[in-house]
Amino acid sequence: MTRIRMIATDIDGTLLPAGWERIPERVLHALSQAIAEGILVVPASGRLISGIPPELLDLPGVRYVITSNGASITDRLHGECIYQKRIPEKYTADILRKLKNYDVYSCVYLPDGAYNWSELHPGLFTSYLHRIPFFRQNPKEDLAAFVEDHGAWAEKIFVAVFDEAERDRVRRELGALPGIHITSSSSRNLEINHMEADKGQALAWLSRELEISSGEILAMGDNENDYTMLTFAGTAIVPANGTDVTRQIATCVVPDCLRCGTAEYLETHVLSQDRETGKS
Repeated sequence: MTRIRMIATDIDGTLLPAGWERIPERVLHALSQAIAEGILVVPASGRLISGIPPELLDLPGVRYVITSNGASITDRLHGECIYQKRIPEKYTADILRKLKNYDVYSCVYLPDGAYNWSELHPGLFTSYLHRIPFFRQNPKEDLAAFVEDHGAWAEKIFVAVFDEAERDRVRRELGALPGIHITSSSSRNLEINHMEADKGQALAWLSRELEISSGEILAMGDNENDYTMLTFAGTAIVPANGTDVTRQIATCVVPDCLRCGTAEYLETHVLSQDRETGKS
């Protein structure tokens, strides 16, 4: 087995069970042990950098963070964004206006935070009740005009959906627009990024910079927005709660997120791997 030098990991549904406020201690301990053994741990999330769980960022040695589905890579040691693939402001505004023609709710991820329409969709109060504080951040009566007037290039446009047929229609019709691609991290959303912004391309760039081959990378993820990262890495770990597509491409399907399946895999197959390969 090739020695693992980097672990790139999704958060929601992979490390953090749905409804939990904090990553389980067993998972944090396994990642901490991996770092202690010289393995680089890279969170790779659809979240903004400000939304990454602090208990994960507080692990000594977590230097690089891939966020907004690969639109940005932050080097925390130097406090700077070292990689970015963003949607220009006029195009972002145009997409936000198009989304107003559908029965959905959209918000935009800018480098300094999430920005929202001040008028919230009623569906948010049933499908996204626990995230209402998130959707009340930086409210704008005309979000599209704000983005356009301020020259704000978007890392991601998040679309909350409340009906499967409407979700399919948005994906079909907006998916034909040039320069973007649409993915999702749950059955209740769509996520719009620059066409070159995905976790796989960001991870590939970072691995080249650090001179780590894809075969030395272990990726962990559960959903569609993790697909490119899982296919790039030499080892792909997917919890049992992952989508059918991600489970099909997995090197190993582990127990679900609630049962700390990722930690179980690291404990069994990665930690103290020098002993397995006979190295000292």
